[in-house]
Order: sequence, then structure tokens, then C-alpha cells
Amino acid sequence: MAAFKKTHTRGYSRAAAKTTSDTLYWKKLDFPVTVKEFTAIDSVDVSPVDPHYIAVTSGPKVDVYHRETTQVWRTISRFQRSAYGGKFRQDGQLLVAGTEEGVVKLFNHRQKQLLRIFKGHEGATHRVDFIQGVPHIVSFSDDKTGVVWDISNEDKICTLSGHTDFIRAGITSPASQHIILTGSYDHTVRLWDTRTATSVLTVDHGTPVESLVCFPSGGVFVSAGGCEVKVWDAIAGRLLSKVSQHHKTVTCLAFASDNKRLLSGSLDRHVKIYDVDTYSVVHTLDYPAPVLCMAVAPGDATLAVGMIAGGSGLVSFQHRRDPEASKLAAKEANTKANIRNTVSDDFRTLSDDHIVPGMTTQKMAKYDRMICKFEYSRALDAVMLSFIANKCTSISVGVLQELIRRGGIRTAVAGRDVKKLTPLLMFLIKNIRHPAYKPVLMDVANIVIDVYGDSLDENPQLVRHFRRLKDEVAAELQLCKEHSALMGAIQMFLTTSSPHANTSSLVSVQQLATTEGHNTLSRMLHPSSSAKSASSLVVDVI
Repeated sequence: MAAFKKTHTRGYSRAAAKTTSDTLYWKKLDFPVTVKEFTAIDSVDVSPVDPHYIAVTSGPKVDVYHRETTQVWRTISRFQRSAYGGKFRQDGQLLVAGTEEGVVKLFNHRQKQLLRIFKGHEGATHRVDFIQGVPHIVSFSDDKTGVVWDISNEDKICTLSGHTDFIRAGITSPASQHIILTGSYDHTVRLWDTRTATSVLTVDHGTPVESLVCFPSGGVFVSAGGCEVKVWDAIAGRLLSKVSQHHKTVTCLAFASDNKRLLSGSLDRHVKIYDVDTYSVVHTLDYPAPVLCMAVAPGDATLAVGMIAGGSGLVSFQHRRDPEASKLAAKEANTKANIRNTVSDDFRTLSDDHIVPGMTTQKMAKYDRMICKFEYSRALDAVMLSFIANKCTSISVGVLQELIRRGGIRTAVAGRDVKKLTPLLMFLIKNIRHPAYKPVLMDVANIVIDVYGDSLDENPQLVRHFRRLKDEVAAELQLCKEHSALMGAIQMFLTTSSPHANTSSLVSVQQLATTEGHNTLSRMLHPSSSAKSASSLVVDVI
């Protein structure tokens, strides 16, 4: 018995997504490892030195994760209430965090030892940072001030006052130990000189500022708030670029690829990656929950993202896979899986050995199995399921075409009640105007009219479906008439503009268009002669 030939389902071309080097680069991130926390993730930070521990601040603790194993290595829980903004020092030895009660705490995270407590803020301290080159830290608080602290004696060095609302974003300039940037909910970003404790530059972001980053040169910084990311000249205070690629609030910013790429995370559950030369989106990462914070390990080895989902927190870790290591691991796994069927290199067959070829079983789709058994009605039901009909329309159309070729479409359509007929009618209504599907669906619609046209009076629901089908066909007819009129107008202009040109080619184009339009119109729900009464019944529905 010959093997059953599978139903041919022709695929229609789609506009392929453009593949770039950035797309290939960021797709090398492994499938994310997700860890659930009891509260929202406030901040994520990566240690600048190897082994690049990851500090995740959530609730009344700071969890320090090992980057490679994504397991909690240390847990710092010396907080009475919520902790905020855990941050590593540049040498990776110390960690500082703010608190809900306003104090700032400094830890040796390796021994989980509390070293310093800085008191002075009157509101919650959401962001803290170390100042490079000197033993100082800076804290940013909801009391609308920023404070620079001396680590050695826990004293205030200066207070930065000037904002009129909460300060929820703040960083130190990587180019100077005297420059600090703050972003506030009063919509402004201020650049401070700690030597005079005054604001030397103020820019208006336009919405509450959620995050700040600064380029290594110190001459350009980026602010995020609302749905926009803005790039500023730190010297002139001039707006260099404005990017609006998110449709919800942008909550965090980060650099990657040696500061050649800028990342922005948003409550719309996307992380956008920009080229810093043009600030155009080169790649997009999707996440299962709104993004609150993120951090990138040196060399883009790991991307850590903090989210909030239903009041609890999620932390996503994605590691960049090594292609060579992946190939080696896959090869070893295949070897272990097939050890019983592996033939060694020194294996030799004898002259009287008979080699039996492996048996291969042809795997058929469900609708092919039904067609093979001549169960045409069940095959039609299989391809009218919502998933296949909506996502894989070409498969449904291919099966309908195969049923027409076999002469089984009438058998498949007949004998259905309203519940079983409705998916087919809805499929016809949705796709009958599609240029690629129209020839097949017209034939199917004619069969449906032939079979069920006489029973329309028995069910008002069928009348509604047929009326919608009639409206779709009428709209397509009107479109064909407009195309014919347009073709005539085009020929008139061509004839007028080229009076001495050979008109035979123009006539042939018109004839071709007219012929095609006539053929299309002639196929519009034209049933067989045996069902003219059913056809007239459908057309006369009002």
C-alpha cells in the first residue's frame, strides 16, 4: 500500500523581520532563570569586579546572588523596615543601602557585617551611591535633599537642597568626584558641585524622573521619566535627543556593550536596546511582568532584571551562552542518550551479517489522519479550531482545497447544526476577502449556500451569519468596481499623455484587468443551478 500523501498547505510569504548583528548578539542570552520574591524588586546592581556578585534589594533585605549559579550567596537583613537601592563600591568590597526610615547603612557583604550607619534624613532614602576616588557616599531622599557623607566618621560633608519633590534618582559623575546628578519628581534634573553645594545646571525633563545614567566622559547624561528617554549635554544643558519607544513609564536605564548600547526598562514589560550613535532601537526584550530595575554585568555576561507581579517580585537572570561550550554539551548529551545504539569505530560487519534498516514511521497531522480515513467532517472540524483558523489560516484553506479536490466538501459541510456550522461561517466571513484565499473560499461559500439555503427560515442565527457574509461580498464587489474605474482612469491619462504611442499594449492591459475583474465578480457566491432558490433566499435577506 502506497504511503498517504500529506495535504499540501501552501505558506504565504510574510515580511520577514530584519536580522542584524545586534539581534543575533542579544539572542545569545539563555532562557531566563526567574526567582520569586515576596515583595517588589526595588533595585538590582552588579559588582564591578569578578566574580560579579548581583545585589537584589527587595523588602527588608538585600540578597547577594552568585552570578554563575544564580543562587543566594549572602543575605543582608539588618533592616527594621524596607531597604532601598543596594549598591556595590567600585572595588566590590563594600555595599551601601538606604532604608524606609531614612538612615543609610554600609556593609561588608562578604562577612555580612554592618560597618556604618548614617543618620540625618527625614524621609525614606531610595537611592545611594559611592563617590569614586574618595571615601564618601551620597544619599538621595524623599525629604527633597541629597547628602554627601564621610565614611570614616559618619559626618555630613554637604547637603544638596533645591528640589521641591521626592528625589528618586541620583548618580555620581564618573568623570569628577565633585559632580553629582539628581532627578526628582518635580520634573527636573539638577547637576551639583559638592565643593559649593550648589546647583550649577537644571534641566526640565517634563515628567517625574525615575532614573539617570551618565556617560564615562561626564559630558552627556540620560534621564528617564514618563514614556520618554532624554539625552542632555551636561555642559550647555541642551537637549541632544529624545526617544519615545515605550507606551508606559520608563523606570530604569543601564549601559551595555562597553557603553555602546543603552538599555531602558518600562512598565510595559519591555527592555529596549538603543545604539548610542543614533538612539534607534536595535533590539527588544520581552518580560512577563512590568520592569522596575535592571543591571548588566561587564561584558554583557549577565542581564539581571527586577519586576513586580501581583504585589510580589520577580528577578530574571539571563546569561550569555558560549557557542563552543553549548555545542560540546549538546554533543556529550547526544552521546549519552544514544550509547546503546552507538557503533564503535572498530566495529566490522561479517560477510554473512544481514543489516536491517531502521523503520521510520510517517507522522501525520490530525486532519491528514481524518482525510485518510475518509472522515471529511471531522477533518473540517479539526482545522476550524480557533487556534488553527486564526494563527495558521493557510492550513485551514489547504484542507478545504483538498476536500474540494476529493469531492468531499459537500459531505464535510452537510448535516451540521448551528453550533458546528458557526465556526465555518465565521471563518468565511473573516477571510473571504483575502486575495490568496478568495478562490477556495468562494467555492466553499457556494456549497454552504446550496446545502443550508432552504433552512434559513428555521434559524434566525443563520440569517445573521449569512447577512454578514452578504455584506462582505458586497464590499468586495464595490472594491472591484472601484478598481475597474481606476484602471479606466489610468488608461485615459496614459492615452492622453502619449498620443503617438502604440496603444495595443494599453488595450491589452485594460482587457487583462477587465477580464480579471469580470472573473472575480462572476465567482462571487454564484451557486449551482440546482440551488438557485437557496441563492436568492440568501441575497434577499434584509
